[in-house]
Amino acid sequence: MPDTSSLKTLLDLAQKQTDSSARKLGKLNSLQQEAEKKLNLLLQYRHSYQAQFQNSTKNGTDHIEWRNFIAFMNQLDSAITEQRQIVINATNNKEIGGNEFLSCQRKLKSYDTLSQRQQKIENQRQVSLEQKIQDEFSSNASSRNPFFSEND
Repeated sequence: MPDTSSLKTLLDLAQKQTDSSARKLGKLNSLQQEAEKKLNLLLQYRHSYQAQFQNSTKNGTDHIEWRNFIAFMNQLDSAITEQRQIVINATNNKEIGGNEFLSCQRKLKSYDTLSQRQQKIENQRQVSLEQKIQDEFSSNASSRNPFFSEND
């Protein structure tokens, strides 16, 4: 079993890695949520703009307005496609970060378990040593005290 100081060092390092991984996962979650919000805003804007244009076509639309609408919708669709890819990438990064965090947690738990076992063994060793010292003290005291002799 590793000595106490090296196990403590590993435990501290694993705790720092877990904390760092948790902060990173938090940032990745935020980035993913922001990307989804942007995508939803773009989709809402597209829907709203399309509805507004359809309402305006009731009064008649010339070919320039129609062409501008088509061009703008194409740009908007392109932005939506790009944002969907950003959401996919952010979701993948969040998943990778989550797996990294879980891995760090498992490592920390393993080191913590080892540390607890080592502490338990050390405590048992200490109790045995104290019992041995107490037995020796009792043995020495009884051999020096005539009232506790075996010939009584």
